Amino acid sequence: MSNKVQTSKNILLTHKLIDFLVRGKNIPDLPEDVSFVPFSQKDLKLNKANEELLYMLKQEEKPVAIDEEPKKATGSWTITPVNF
Repeated sequence: MSNKVQTSKNILLTHKLIDFLVRGKNIPDLPEDVSFVPFSQKDLKLNKANEELLYMLKQEEKPVAIDEEPKKATGSWTITPVNF
């Protein structure tokens, strides 16, 4: 998957995540400089590319959170801190 396609898909997923975060439910305390790495319920190619992104961010010792898209539109995102 090209970086451009990965970035475009991540922007769409992150928009959904932001909508969830704005509602303020089930949000863990996160550092200000946290990097979000979204994972899709359906797009396995994107998830594979994001696993590589996650690995790179962890190597840079930046705070990272894995964000899993809910199975249902009304469900909650799962936000998992990785290295903080």
